Amino acid sequence: MEETSPMKPKRKDNTEEKYRIAATIAFIVVIVGIGVPMWWKTTSVHRASLPSSAIERLSDQPIKTVVHVSIYTQQPERAQLLITELQNAFKDSDFWIVKFKQLPPFAKAAETHTPAALEKLLLQEHPQSEGDFMFIEWPKLEDELLLTTERSALMRSDVTSNKIAQLLHSKILQTYRVNQILSTDERISVKSEAPQPEYDVVISVLNPKPKITNAQWNVALAAQTYIEPFLAQISDISSYTVRTQWKYRVAIEAEMKQVRDQTKLGRHYALQESALPHLLTSIAQNLSGSISDRPVINLVVYIPPCSTGPLHIYNKKNEMLTRDGVDAFISPPWGGFIIANPPESVCLAYMNDEPPQQYYVNTNDNMQVMLDQLHKLLDISNEVQVAGVKTVDIEQLAPRRWEYEAYIRRSAIRHIATASNTLQSLIKLLDQISYIVIDDKVATAIANSHSDILAAKAALLEHRLMNASALAKRAFVFSERGFFDASLLAQLYFPDEQKYAIYIPLFLPVMVPVLSSFNMLRKLLDRKRKVKQP
Repeated sequence: MEETSPMKPKRKDNTEEKYRIAATIAFIVVIVGIGVPMWWKTTSVHRASLPSSAIERLSDQPIKTVVHVSIYTQQPERAQLLITELQNAFKDSDFWIVKFKQLPPFAKAAETHTPAALEKLLLQEHPQSEGDFMFIEWPKLEDELLLTTERSALMRSDVTSNKIAQLLHSKILQTYRVNQILSTDERISVKSEAPQPEYDVVISVLNPKPKITNAQWNVALAAQTYIEPFLAQISDISSYTVRTQWKYRVAIEAEMKQVRDQTKLGRHYALQESALPHLLTSIAQNLSGSISDRPVINLVVYIPPCSTGPLHIYNKKNEMLTRDGVDAFISPPWGGFIIANPPESVCLAYMNDEPPQQYYVNTNDNMQVMLDQLHKLLDISNEVQVAGVKTVDIEQLAPRRWEYEAYIRRSAIRHIATASNTLQSLIKLLDQISYIVIDDKVATAIANSHSDILAAKAALLEHRLMNASALAKRAFVFSERGFFDASLLAQLYFPDEQKYAIYIPLFLPVMVPVLSSFNMLRKLLDRKRKVKQP
């Protein structure tokens, strides 16, 4: 019987080999071509582009402000001499570009008999814009300089240019305050908070024992009559929401000492000045009427019961600090505190065990004190005293025009400086930490703030004070919005090292078959190449 050799299944082997190669290539394509890019895309941190280099150069361009100052004298030569000397005094200023202008005499000026009439004529001939100031010579003036409530000051005929420069620096331009804002020297700089866009002004009346002290007061009407009109006059920088409230049975936690006196009551109580911070701490938690994300300015009127009243504030030297019958103090930026003692007759009735007498809190006295406190809390008032300079008292609710415009100018500079520092700190932080997410919303806020800073600086140089103030305020808002955006914290606690520590153990076992497939594919291709060779 004839023996036959078995046939080799070459065609079958070739087919299996093709399938194996195709499967290997498909596996590699899926893992390397699709899986790795998808993993890279889904785990990458989105970082929108920012004007980093331009923001870092913000400090290279100093903040300078143009101010127009006019001078009127009866003798043109004197005005020209003053202007020449003042130009020399301000030529090396780091903050100001003061442009002095001489106002020529005119026929109607000689016919005026009062400074107010002369000022009115000058303003008709030479209208002023925001931030301007005018010096008007009036020979019969008692003081060297008299600051009015408008954008002007009266000056005596013998006033010197040094005195005028001193007044401009200390009162009108407030150079020392701007220096505190912009200085990098920690011994000089005062890093107070920039004005916020919105505030809550809460007026609280505290009556710890209403059954004994039957005080009546329409505090809401008083706020509408005094506080709201005043705040409406200064709403260019911030907007204010006024709320009023009565609080009962809120006692102050402070040590009070009885002092004998010559009044009909025969005594009063002393509250030491050193105890005032503890007093505010004890009542602060009871004042919040509602939850708000806006900063709060507290104005508190405390009505002491007759058992511990009248109450007066004393200093360390045991001297009473009552001024014009008012005991009050402020604690920036928290707010102000007024002690509204009951009338003597009410406390006499209490001491004689008579029924409580109803009385009304004096609205005018307390509101005038509140307005003065708001001037100081909002940093509008200027308390600097200059020898030979007198300031006209305020007779209206609105602040002095030059004082308020100095506040606007200073706030614009502070907003620009704060926004610039915020952006530079944020850019430095984002450059140092590469895994912080920078979404388009944050990038837009940063870009808008940067452009508004440049526009505000340009507006100050172009003598557009109100426009500069609006731009600076908007730049400040955008910078705060970008800096405190919650999206910046999305991956702050998931750095790259932690990401690799998690994903490498996950993907390393998957990559072993990929590398094996690469090796097998290489061997198959080498074998096929050797078969084809003769």
